[in-house]
Amino acid sequence: MVVNELKVGDKAPSFKLDSYNAGTVDLAEEIGKQKIVLIFSRYFGCPICQLDLNDLLARLTEIENKGVKLLYITQSGEKTAKEFIEKKKITFPVIPSSKKELYKDYGLGMMTPDAIKEVRTKFKETMKAGIEHGEYEGWEQQGPGQFVVDSDGTIIHAKQGWLNIEAILEVL
Repeated sequence: MVVNELKVGDKAPSFKLDSYNAGTVDLAEEIGKQKIVLIFSRYFGCPICQLDLNDLLARLTEIENKGVKLLYITQSGEKTAKEFIEKKKITFPVIPSSKKELYKDYGLGMMTPDAIKEVRTKFKETMKAGIEHGEYEGWEQQGPGQFVVDSDGTIIHAKQGWLNIEAILEVL
């Protein structure tokens, strides 16, 4: 799959999709109100994604205090996603997408070499935290990523790979 990598300065690709927990999310309607943080996970069963989600939830107040809208994109199906939304008390929109939709639009294809290098270390962290692999959903080689979109729709932070909350906070 060939993807066009988005970078800082590019306009964020618009979308209008139904979320699992917050109705329809229309990016075009959100632009102009505040900065938007887009977190592209892989799927909820992925132990590293669970680890990253736990980190995100632990620091959610810190992020939300910056006055941003957080959107979480996943390849998980409705059943699994709703279980995690309820169990983890997720309040931000969780949006389903396949690798051919938002992941492709945002230039996220196969995991980057840097993300692959981190897998062993991250996997050790998941074991230490007692996180087990859940249901396999989506494309197993999918690369995660994160983007911050300014209030004018311009990408001001773009990163392929596992979640890096510090990098997000630096641009907010």
